[in-house]
Amino acid sequence: MSDIDITLYLNKYRVRALSDALGNQTAETVEDKLAEAFDTLYQEYVPDEQRASIEATIESEYAAEQAKMEAARRFAVYHIRENGDDYYFTSDHFRSPMQAAYRYRLYERGGLSAAPETFADAFIETNPVNLEYFNEVCSNIHSDNRISALLEFDLDEGRVSVYDGMDNEWQTYSLRDFSVAAYKAFRSDYRSEEGRREIFNSSLAGKELNFSEEPSNDITVSDMKM
Repeated sequence: MSDIDITLYLNKYRVRALSDALGNQTAETVEDKLAEAFDTLYQEYVPDEQRASIEATIESEYAAEQAKMEAARRFAVYHIRENGDDYYFTSDHFRSPMQAAYRYRLYERGGLSAAPETFADAFIETNPVNLEYFNEVCSNIHSDNRISALLEFDLDEGRVSVYDGMDNEWQTYSLRDFSVAAYKAFRSDYRSEEGRREIFNSSLAGKELNFSEEPSNDITVSDMKM
């Protein structure tokens, strides 16, 4: 936004006295009152037509800024199945398989202070999505360059499927191997992110699960990965 700072040099005794007086009468601060004074002057001296044009400009700039932020956003898409229930969501905080694996390890071992009731609850600030959206992304992860990875955790079956868009294929691992790889990667606090990723990937190399069964036609894209 095109905001600017305005600095006023006011005597500290006067400001303190006004602040104390406001504190005894209202929750407003000196800054609040100054902002109100500016708004009054703005309404009084700037013509209606010009104010309308300015508001349109502000809204346009805000929309452009939000669009830019959204385009720069990176997130992973999740499907978690636990106790027969399915959860679909995106996460901006846990965007890689390694981060998801370490989150699972902490959840599995009761190492999260929030003590979530489900694994889905172990992810903070998520955005729920539906099965249709998840299947659409599964069909073509490259349709949205903001997506960093797809992950399907099946806690009921004890496995996880990962698709990061790099190998253009899904890889499925046992949750135990996934957890152990996270442990090895995060065992030291002094490793770089790149170093951890190398250890994580190396630990999972050759641990992929292979399924020879052909899925029936009435199974969803999501079910095929689980």
